[in-house]
Amino acid sequence: VGTVTRQICERARLTDLVVVSLSYPPGAEALARLRSGFRSLLQRCPRPILAAPVPAMPIASALLPYDGSPKAEEALFAATYLALSWKIGLTVLTVSDGQETTEATQQRARDYLERHGVQANYVLAEGAAGVLISETARERRCDMVVIGSYGFNPLLEIMLGSSVDQVLRESRVPVLLCR
Repeated sequence: VGTVTRQICERARLTDLVVVSLSYPPGAEALARLRSGFRSLLQRCPRPILAAPVPAMPIASALLPYDGSPKAEEALFAATYLALSWKIGLTVLTVSDGQETTEATQQRARDYLERHGVQANYVLAEGAAGVLISETARERRCDMVVIGSYGFNPLLEIMLGSSVDQVLRESRVPVLLCR
């Protein structure tokens, strides 16, 4: 009894991963984002969430958008594990803003992956992160996106939007959202 989000979050405490359908991603408008049950789930769920479009396909390669944030670090750890365990290819995308996220940010990911024996492809780009993530996933034929969840103040993200929301709206492949 209760809301779907509440029930999923309560039961998630007993699991390692929550798998949900990517049927209703957060909307593009601020009001739609505010009302989004999916957004609420991402903010409250104590476990990583795998948002999968229907139908799901086999996974041979993954895209890791990496900006050096704490949530991106979690995604880096998860992508490393998946690359090693599932023997999948990995592409690391860093969207440079010229200030906090630079080539040095990507080098930290490269160093971590090399220490763990993971071979990856690296892309450094400038522009709108949400658009570049979706484009890179398509161009590189990635079967999954491993991304950090929301990193900013929830109210700010509702008003301005989020790269995570955009990726969820546009993705045709599963998206693993790391907390």
